Amino acid sequence: PDSLIPPLLLFAVGGVAAAWAYRVVNTADAMIGYRAGELEYLGKAAARLDDALNWVPARLGGWAIVAGAAIAGGSARGAWRALRRDGGRTASPNAGRTMAAMAGALGVTLTKPGHYTLGEGMAPDSATIGRACRVAAAALAVVIVLALPLLQVLR
Repeated sequence: PDSLIPPLLLFAVGGVAAAWAYRVVNTADAMIGYRAGELEYLGKAAARLDDALNWVPARLGGWAIVAGAAIAGGSARGAWRALRRDGGRTASPNAGRTMAAMAGALGVTLTKPGHYTLGEGMAPDSATIGRACRVAAAALAVVIVLALPLLQVLR
């Protein structure tokens, strides 16, 4: 979710400067977040700031996937159940939200051995890709439809 929803929300609230600042923090997290060595403290700061900036968008993204599942023929009930049950099972406070919702929407299990298991069902196969794309497109449409009035109010 951190490539699309947070920059849109921050753009709506603070314009181009806020969206740009978010991308700087997100890129810093990707490059040096939680690393050891001489950049350890800078990396921890970048990672924690990125976690904080993504807290709301990750949850909105999970909810958007639930709505997208309802629109695109996935399981909205499964998405909601997996989001609530499994969304917090990853090391990141945010990453599991959208992954769990999508796993539930598709009725599959997403696993990183030794780290987490999200959803329930069989492992994804090639047929899952098309269904996932439809749910993701519907979720994006939900975000856009809901963001447009927000942009009008805040501008």
